[in-house]
Amino acid sequence: MELKRFSTLIVFYFLLFSLSFGLDVNEIRTLIGGITSVVFILAFVIILLFLGGVIKMPSIKGIPSSLILFVVLVVVLLIVPMYVPYPQYLEIPTNFKITPLPSYAAEVFKMLGLPEEWMYVPAIIYLFILPFVAIYTLVWAFLQSLGILSNVPSSINRVLAFIVAFLTIPMGWFVRFVLVLFGFMGVWSVLVFVATFAVAVFFRGLSVSTREYEEYRKLALRSKQEAQNIIKDLEAAKQGTVDIMKKAISENLEKTKAIDETAHRILNAALLSNDPDEVRKLISEAINKLRKSSS
Repeated sequence: MELKRFSTLIVFYFLLFSLSFGLDVNEIRTLIGGITSVVFILAFVIILLFLGGVIKMPSIKGIPSSLILFVVLVVVLLIVPMYVPYPQYLEIPTNFKITPLPSYAAEVFKMLGLPEEWMYVPAIIYLFILPFVAIYTLVWAFLQSLGILSNVPSSINRVLAFIVAFLTIPMGWFVRFVLVLFGFMGVWSVLVFVATFAVAVFFRGLSVSTREYEEYRKLALRSKQEAQNIIKDLEAAKQGTVDIMKKAISENLEKTKAIDETAHRILNAALLSNDPDEVRKLISEAINKLRKSSS
């Protein structure tokens, strides 16, 4: 099931990535460095699927294959920005430049190495805060998955993740990271989210329905077995006296109600009679009803 889920997601993303080829070639070349952007986005999305628990792969000789793939993807995510040209000037949409940051805050961000064009709200949120949180989360998850620092407090991994994420700014990787993501913030990225959501809902519904079907099947098997046991008891009691038949009816009356209401009413009527032939006749009718219900 996990392999089918992974394959379906890959097909969805391949179809959606193909939409980007409908854009103007010059626009793509100015925003990204060829196929590296697709590799970057694909690695980024798959890592998010790992972190969200959508993709789970079996272990291989004690080493989770998901860990190996996760490490490879993180390495790819850190290497790909090296092949994206550092932007001398990043054009920001006008709707990202609603309110300029206070001068002191802008100076601090520029001192850290962020482009001057980002010194607006909500540009600083979309281009700095959210990507920084994304890088921090990925690095932290990477350190947690490796388990190298397993004998130290978990806060150490958080501190290291923050330092690594912070150091991507002066190295220029942070701006490249944002450039690739920003270059693919068009309508098709919404389709990626919708596709992921739709596929996740489909597999979630499939797993729930499968689980419910299995529960129903188990319940049906238990009911069938219970009906066979009741029929066996009633068949044996038919050979005895009225008291023996009524005793068998009383012992199985509540169980019969859960299987067949009509059989339950017939057995109730049998309890009210003292005629052996009538009681046997009613028991036979109840047995026939139980057999039909459990067939």
